[in-house]
Formats: sequence, C-alpha cells, structure tokens
Amino acid sequence: MAEIFATAEQALLNRQQLPEIFGTNKIRPSYDGLGLANIAALPIQWLCPEARRDAINRVCTQPALPPFNPSLLGIDAVTQAWQNWQNMAPINHVVLLVLDAFGYDQLLTLMEKNIVPGLANACGSDKAFFMPATTVFPSTTVTAITSSTTAYATAQHGVTSTTAYLREIGSLVSLLRWRPHTAPTSAIYTDEQLNPDTFVKVPNIYLRMEKAGLNVGIVNFNGFKNTSISRFTTINSEAGKDKYTGYLTYADGFAQLRDRILTSYDNGKSFTYIYVSNIDGAAHRYAPLTPYYQAQVATIDFALKRELLDALTGRSDVVLLITADHGQCSTDPEKVLWLHEHPELTKLLWTPAATGEARARFLHVKNGAEDTVKAYVNSHFDDNFLLVSKAEAIALGLFGLPNEPLSPESDDRVGDFILVPRHDWICYQSLTGEKWAPHAGVHGGLSRAEMLIPFLAYRF
Repeated sequence: MAEIFATAEQALLNRQQLPEIFGTNKIRPSYDGLGLANIAALPIQWLCPEARRDAINRVCTQPALPPFNPSLLGIDAVTQAWQNWQNMAPINHVVLLVLDAFGYDQLLTLMEKNIVPGLANACGSDKAFFMPATTVFPSTTVTAITSSTTAYATAQHGVTSTTAYLREIGSLVSLLRWRPHTAPTSAIYTDEQLNPDTFVKVPNIYLRMEKAGLNVGIVNFNGFKNTSISRFTTINSEAGKDKYTGYLTYADGFAQLRDRILTSYDNGKSFTYIYVSNIDGAAHRYAPLTPYYQAQVATIDFALKRELLDALTGRSDVVLLITADHGQCSTDPEKVLWLHEHPELTKLLWTPAATGEARARFLHVKNGAEDTVKAYVNSHFDDNFLLVSKAEAIALGLFGLPNEPLSPESDDRVGDFILVPRHDWICYQSLTGEKWAPHAGVHGGLSRAEMLIPFLAYRF
C-alpha cells in the first residue's frame, strides 16, 4: 500500500506542477477531482447522490465540483485501490474532519518522527486509502473552508481571500473577522451593513444533504457558533443552528462526535463536519514542525485515537475523512516586501490598499495603468515575485477549472494582478508606515508546503 500511495503522490505532483516561471515546487490547485472542494463532494456522492445537482439556490446556475477521484491520476493500481476501498462495505455515516494548517508534508514528517502514532497507524491500515490532495487558491482558511463546506471553487463562491475589497459596500473587509480592514476599532459589521446570511451565493453541502433527508450536524468550537464565517458557510441549514454541537477543547469535541455517531448509528444515514483550528495557531506562532508545534499535534493525535479511532473500531459503515484547509511554510523576516515603501506602485491602485494574502497579494489597478504596474514590478521585484494577470490565473486554473469564468463576486475581488512569491518571500502593506514582525509560519501561496493537504479515507 505504501508503494501505491507514493506513486499517487508523484503522479499528483507531476500533474499539478506549475510552469517553471513560478519558481520551484509550485503546485496548481486541482478542482477537477483531486482537491479540497472535491473531497467535500464525496459525502453527497456516497450518502445521497440524488443531491449532487440539486438546484437549491437559484442564484447559482453552475453545479458543484465533482467528487474526489484518484483515477484521474491514470495509475491502475491507485484506481483499483480506491475502488476496493469503496467496495469494502456500505457507507452510511460520514465524518469530514478538517485540521487547520495540517499540510501533507507536515503529516509525513511527523509520522516519520513517530509524533502521531494514531494517524500513522490509520494511514497505513488496510481499512484506509491515503494520498495527497491539493487545497484551493489562495491557500488560506476563509477561502478553503468555504470550499470545504460548499464543494465549489474560489471562482464561484466569492470568498477570495482574508482581506477583500467589497465593491458593494466600498470598503476593505477582513472576511475572517467580518470588520473593516482599516477600522480603528474591532467592531464587526451589523447585518444591515453586511449580512453573512446572504453573502455566499452557492449552496452549502449541509443544506443539500438535509434536503435529501439526512441527519446532518456540525461539531466545532463553541466560540465559533454564529460567527460570520459559520453563518455564511451554513446558510439556511439546520446544521449551523440547532444541529451545531459546540466543544470546549478538541478532545471533548472528538468525544461528542463519537457520541453523535453512536446515537445516530441505527437511525438512518448521517453526515458530520468537524473542524479543529489549533494546529494553525501553533504554526503561525512557532513555525511548522518546531517542538512546540509538534506538542500541539501530538495531543490532537492522542485524543483522536482515544476518542474515535479506538472507540468506533469495527463499525465499517462509518467513514472518517481527514484533510486540511492548507499547509504552512516558515518565514524569513529578512524576506518581506513592504508595498507602502513603493508609493510609485501603490498610487496606481484604486483600492486603499492591496488585498489578498501575504503570499498572494491582489492588486486592483486603475484603468489604463496596467502596463505601468507591469513595468514597475518587473524592474523592482522580478527576482522574488511573479506578476500574474487575472486572465493568466483563470487560464491556469488557479481559482477554478481552467478557463472557466469567475462569478461576478469573485471577479470583483481577485483584482487585476496577483503578486506571487517565487521563493519564500511575503508581501505586507502598512497604511500607517508602521512595520510588524511576520508570523513564524504563513500560508496563502502556491508552494508545495502550502498547497498539499492529506486525504485520508478511513473505515472504523
């Protein structure tokens, strides 16, 4: 099995490799069947295939992306292993566990160091199918989580980055915190100003499965209930309201998930989404794979094994899907581009500042200034950054399936150009001139460490 999965890894890398101009080890996201949004489509295929094209939201005319499909790699052994795994037993209950910032490369390293014995045993089990997948672009939480709860690409769902310019309210907005990006206070928008319940125009997977009659629920940190991101990823569903189980720690979250499965086991099919944020915080603060990061992941592994992997052994019709929203890479404080130190460039932007991510900076350029922006970037940043136009990004399939148009919302928000680091640089912009120390770990870009996520399908 290990040899088959290693073959799948190399085939995925070959298939999704970006052109050399992007730099080494740059990965193109897959939306056609080997990415995060495709993983989100799997529970629907298994539990209620009739809901795959259910047009619940009349505003969205485009169907969700297809389910995860390893046969796209064109390797007979991988295709057969996936088919054999799916045919082991009926699938009646599915859990989708998203571990924030737990990249595929990080998982492999921790398994080699015996930091995560529970996950290592699960990945190597004859009850498992394991290989890498890709996340979406930008490889950041708010964008990826929306894809993991809708099975739509960035190109369609409109949640394009942590910081976005929303033309409809004329403001730079932090979509993660739901407040003005440049405001002097931390007050969030009221529903009258910006309503999370109408923000995302594509249907979520919870509502689609609820309409098909499934028992659908969410297990998530108690403090995340009714937040903006919780609301706009669960619009109109019961899962985001009465079927939301809040936990205090991931350990009791796994225990509550176990009890939910046992309670619903003989009462029809069920789907549960569970999210754990803690790895991301440790990676941002300490950098991926440091001893403090390893300590955090080791405790999650212990709780996962104790409360779920061991406790539900033998229930082969229960499937646990483990993945991540993105990985992370370490930063170098000497490799920071500060855009405010380049007023000749920023004066060509029609937004108050660039948007996007530190590893994928969106530039909204004044009409007629495109050539001037290209010339400036090429003469000042070309060694460390690549300037990619929106049209080039669409053709490459960075935001969705190659050459497919963006939704009006996404088209507005991704800007005219993207500053993509060729190596391990990051890009910040201070509106006050004050600089700050970067996180020890970051994400959002196209590097292998950020883009590759694990795909583990495990039968208890």
